[in-house]
Amino acid sequence: MPEGAKTSGRIEMLDTLGVTLPIVQAPMAGVSTPALAAAVSNAGGLGSIGIGATDPSGARKMIEDCLLYTSPSPRDS
Repeated sequence: MPEGAKTSGRIEMLDTLGVTLPIVQAPMAGVSTPALAAAVSNAGGLGSIGIGATDPSGARKMIEDCLLYTSPSPRDS
């Protein structure tokens, strides 16, 4: 494998995900709140919310809250 291959692949992955840090916060039901996911996302990582154990209206509320707490992405412009 060429010297810079790992680095360029990692940067390519970060660009694809739209994040600046190689941090993925696990979507764990009960502890992965919208505020936590937004904090991780706003810091440059990939924040996730755990909605698997929630009903559709609860999931919708968590998604809306997450969108409220996150900063607009440069991709949104």
